[in-house]
Amino acid sequence: MLEQQLDWDKIASVMPFAEAMASCPQDAVYHAEGNVWTHTRMVVEALHEDQEYNALPETRRHALTLAAFLHDIAKPLTTVREWDEAEQRERVRQPNHAKIGARMAWQALWQAGVPIAQRLSVYWLIAWHQRVFHLWTDPKMLRQAITYSLVGNWRDLLILAKADNRGRLSPNVGGTEDTLSLLSMWLDEEGVLDRPWPFADPASTREFLEKSERSPHYAARQPEGSKVVVLAGLPGVGKDTYARTALPDHAVVSLDALRASMNVDPRDDQGAVIQAAFERARQHLRAKRAFVWNATNITRTTREKIVGLARAYDAHVSIHVIERPLATILQQNKERAASVPEAVIHSLIRKWEPPSLLEAHEVMWI
Repeated sequence: MLEQQLDWDKIASVMPFAEAMASCPQDAVYHAEGNVWTHTRMVVEALHEDQEYNALPETRRHALTLAAFLHDIAKPLTTVREWDEAEQRERVRQPNHAKIGARMAWQALWQAGVPIAQRLSVYWLIAWHQRVFHLWTDPKMLRQAITYSLVGNWRDLLILAKADNRGRLSPNVGGTEDTLSLLSMWLDEEGVLDRPWPFADPASTREFLEKSERSPHYAARQPEGSKVVVLAGLPGVGKDTYARTALPDHAVVSLDALRASMNVDPRDDQGAVIQAAFERARQHLRAKRAFVWNATNITRTTREKIVGLARAYDAHVSIHVIERPLATILQQNKERAASVPEAVIHSLIRKWEPPSLLEAHEVMWI
């Protein structure tokens, strides 16, 4: 068994999150095993004892193991204590630890040189690891199931959820295990346990995700507006070069170029620059002209602003993600005519959320 090969003392000494996890409390009833590090060890061991896990291909096992180690790394940052009137006791909660932890894991694995495909698997496993336990009672159960099928594998997520459930001491472990088994059977019946929902094409996928009333069986018409490419990447990765060489037939809306022409420092208020950029984008969209939106676009919220505008004009939207090792980024940034302060780059790294098909018609990793 793989868990017999784990040297937990050595792992704790090299894993940067272990010390904080070991000193982080959990709810006394639903996590009676103790601190977050104790829970993490139990989850990893439960995962490695799972027959379904051991039957998976090696790459999927590796992603699941990484997710098990990292799924609760944000708990120390999100822990709150509050009085629960219904239970008449103090509760320990860690709100949003899954979303924040996914981002932290993405950053750590990127800096460790983990390949993109594996990083994406781990990111979505962590981001959704809590949502599994609420899916059975979600009024939009099928919509949620279809949504995750576009970015992750449901079988793997359920394997992680089983390990997460078995790796704790709680009065509801048995009931949760039964619910996860029922959920697995239902997802299999719906055809998304091991594959994405079979949408007719990317346009139909976008219609479903953008319109809550849209049936997943609906075949949408193709967009008739502009072809819009949204670039995403840290300062210094080469977005300007990529736009110029790979997309020479596209107009370019560049926030860096606008900042230079408007004499606005990257650390100053960006309101006027963004307003000018969106006005140029509207001009291209009204003319149905292909263009590149050239900015860092590190967070999904930031990307949604330009994607939402483009979709309002019936545009086809692609997100092209450009990645480089951190050392390369910092060196290339120094060589730029208008370099960005390194503190700004590190701040952006902490916010970095990988784009996905939940946001656009197409996502390309460069």
